[in-house]
Amino acid sequence: MGNKNKLPDILTKEELTKLFEAMIRPKCVIACFVALMCGLRVREVCGLQISDINLERRILKIRDSKNPNRKKQGNYGKDRIVPIPEVAISPIKKWIEVVEGGKWFLPSAKSPDMKLRTKTLHIWFAEARERAKLDEVDYVIKYKKKTKYREDTVVYKFRFHHLRHFYATYIYEKTRDLYAVANLLGHNQVTTTQIYAKVSDKQMKETIDFAFNRPIKTQIFETNPMQAKNYTIPEIAKREKAPLEILEERFARGEISDIEYQNKIRLMRLAKDHLKNKPEEKVGIQVITKQNNKQNEDG
Repeated sequence: MGNKNKLPDILTKEELTKLFEAMIRPKCVIACFVALMCGLRVREVCGLQISDINLERRILKIRDSKNPNRKKQGNYGKDRIVPIPEVAISPIKKWIEVVEGGKWFLPSAKSPDMKLRTKTLHIWFAEARERAKLDEVDYVIKYKKKTKYREDTVVYKFRFHHLRHFYATYIYEKTRDLYAVANLLGHNQVTTTQIYAKVSDKQMKETIDFAFNRPIKTQIFETNPMQAKNYTIPEIAKREKAPLEILEERFARGEISDIEYQNKIRLMRLAKDHLKNKPEEKVGIQVITKQNNKQNEDG
């Protein structure tokens, strides 16, 4: 089995381009495109029905999604709504026109009444990955007892699920909102989503670039004052963060546990409620401050 502490590799934009250019099946292209644009799992893409796509409202309805509490809830997963980016509307609309009349967004080649198998989509993705020369092996699962149907399993560095990883990391880097990403992915707990804060290096790069580039501004000014005028300080470096923001970032990076995070949140709320419930103390402090100021002025 893979290490649960291992962070996923994230496809670069160049690698994504190579991957899509290597796809020769239109059905594979649209499947990967929707997975990338909406952060869907392979099972969710294959199970997508045309009736669940609302292009006017720009949303997808994902039925029976992955849910760790499935057994407790009558063997049914979890439905969720996913927004469709505006840039994805036109390709999806054209594809729906191609398969018009059927039930499934990705119908099987055998029958329009059957959906595409996840195994088939995995095979197509693997073919494209090989043509794009992105078939680097990540690790090998070795079985103690090998049979005719059970041999060592090769796990590749990039798999279909990495389209979802790219989606999540891209949104986190644009918004810095881990809770929004968790909601879009359908995660029950934000702790599941925090890996994307760990794999994102954009924030670290901005910080280190700012730290090392500060003296450069002086050099730029000596050679080109106008260019120095346009030198901007990264948002991360110039804005003081609220305690809650700092706490959330520490939690997202895994520096504090779930229990520590909840305890600190509880303490912050108690402190806030305490101040709200003591208005007379605030008034007293203001009166004393005013009196001290007046005495200082008189003195």
